Amino acid sequence: MEKETYQNQLQDERLDRVEKAVNEIKDNHLTHMQTDLTKVGTDVDWLKRFFWIIATASIGGLITAIINLLLTINK
Repeated sequence: MEKETYQNQLQDERLDRVEKAVNEIKDNHLTHMQTDLTKVGTDVDWLKRFFWIIATASIGGLITAIINLLLTINK
């Protein structure tokens, strides 16, 4: 019987340590992860700008090529 009591005390100690570690992770690290994820979400703005620059240049080139083609056909 004495051995079972000791084993339960040891298990209780381990559970207490695990609960403390989980609470520490939950309190400290999860808020930092949420902050980091929002930074990643807003860091994509440069990609949107780059896309619009490329799209505008491509459409401008296409319109110029069509006008050039129309002018050469009419000659």
